[in-house]
Amino acid sequence: MEPAAPSLLHLFSEVIQSVNLGNSLEEMLDLIYSRLREYVPYDRISVALTDEKKQRLTSEAVRAEGTILMNKGYGAPIAGSSLEPLLREGRTRILDDLQEYLAKKPTSESTRLIVKEGMRSSLTLPLLVQGQPIGVMFFSSRQPRTYQPKHEEFLRTIAGHVAIAVEKSRLMDALRHKSEYIETILQSSADGIIALDNDGRIQTWNEGARRIYGYTAEEAIGRPFEILVPAELQAAGELQKITEQVDRDGFIKDYETVRLTKDGRRVLVNVTATAMRNSQGRPLGRSAVHRNVTHLKKLQEDLARSQSLAAVGELSATIAHEIKNPLAGISGAIQVLQDAIPATDRRRFVVTEILEQIRRLDNTVHDLLTFARPMTPVMQTVAIGESLRRAWSLLCSQPGAKSVRFRIEGPEIQLQMDPHLMEQIWINLFQNAIEAMPQGGDLSVSVADGDPAKIAVRDGGTGIDPANLPKLFRPFFSTKTRGTGLGLAISKKIIEAHGGAIGVESARPRGTCVLVEIPR
Repeated sequence: MEPAAPSLLHLFSEVIQSVNLGNSLEEMLDLIYSRLREYVPYDRISVALTDEKKQRLTSEAVRAEGTILMNKGYGAPIAGSSLEPLLREGRTRILDDLQEYLAKKPTSESTRLIVKEGMRSSLTLPLLVQGQPIGVMFFSSRQPRTYQPKHEEFLRTIAGHVAIAVEKSRLMDALRHKSEYIETILQSSADGIIALDNDGRIQTWNEGARRIYGYTAEEAIGRPFEILVPAELQAAGELQKITEQVDRDGFIKDYETVRLTKDGRRVLVNVTATAMRNSQGRPLGRSAVHRNVTHLKKLQEDLARSQSLAAVGELSATIAHEIKNPLAGISGAIQVLQDAIPATDRRRFVVTEILEQIRRLDNTVHDLLTFARPMTPVMQTVAIGESLRRAWSLLCSQPGAKSVRFRIEGPEIQLQMDPHLMEQIWINLFQNAIEAMPQGGDLSVSVADGDPAKIAVRDGGTGIDPANLPKLFRPFFSTKTRGTGLGLAISKKIIEAHGGAIGVESARPRGTCVLVEIPR
């Protein structure tokens, strides 16, 4: 074998290079199978690996000419097999005649199959990593008594390189699996997970960030983080303050701020940012978790509003009851005085005005009681168009309504609702629209079928000041000089008792649209 030494060294070099390149077991076995025959006789080479618990051996790669019965994937338990002591003790085994061996151990399924493939002798070598078995490598020949101790010694070196390649492959697979697992966790997180470099440019962008902000990873990565920050916060130096605190403390926790989505919407987010550093402590940038708390904030505001309204309702009911009876007594006494005053007496005008103001107070008390009283709708099947037309018929004779053009658009649909409570809503909305158009104009109601059904009431008035929009449904808020500020608050309460919702859109000078949604 002396003349072949340079070629053998070259083969070892190729095997080592294959290991260093991280080639697969299949690729390494191809190299060995094609290059080793001039040094060792064989017709079949295979590698079987143990599982993590060292309970089974499974064939991972096979190279042979002709029929292969024990192909990749073939496995068998280790316990009780003839390979168990080889793995335990780390020693090799030569079988000179596989047919004789099968005759002695007729229950060996693997021997029966390899003999059926035409093999007559074999050399088995354990694959060891740091003295621990991870599998075996088989060399088989169609000739009996093929293998000698010199082959055994020579192939130990090859088996050692194969073991290293297998272990490296397993480590790479484990690393890849761990990396994929971490990536899956990051990507599937409902929160936005974003990493920035030292220049403040986006380096990572997960699915949670896409759901919050609307940008895909391709659109966001590489762009400055400022694309998410409103102009006024940029001008106030918010990002610089965050960066300074993260650099100083290493993190910033539960920082609540406003960010911009791709389509320009403003979302309220809770941010926790952490400084990223390498093993030498040099800064790499920062990572941040963004949680959209817009909906949570709204729920908190709704809860606070509900608690406030409950307190207002309780107080209103108490006051209304205290006022109602004395007010009735005062009204009755004033009417007696009015009857005693001649029609030509100027004092009668004063008394009449007092009665008018008492009626206003009585209406306010009635509204207070309506607002404070729990809403329990009496559900009936109601034709929406008919309900709207009936409400308009009660108002159309008013002086302010005569110059208003009223129309209903959309299909005639039927909903389950309380007809009297809903009529009260239509009257309130129509009355507001009439008062918003003192010179007359168009009052249209559009009906859209669906779940929920949508009824939009639009007027051609001057619109509502944007600063007042958030206050419209608060009790006692009114822009009218003679209003109680309870009309829309009561309407909202009635709609919510039906399981629906009400909202207002207005932009000066385009008029106002009130959208009522009623579930099917």
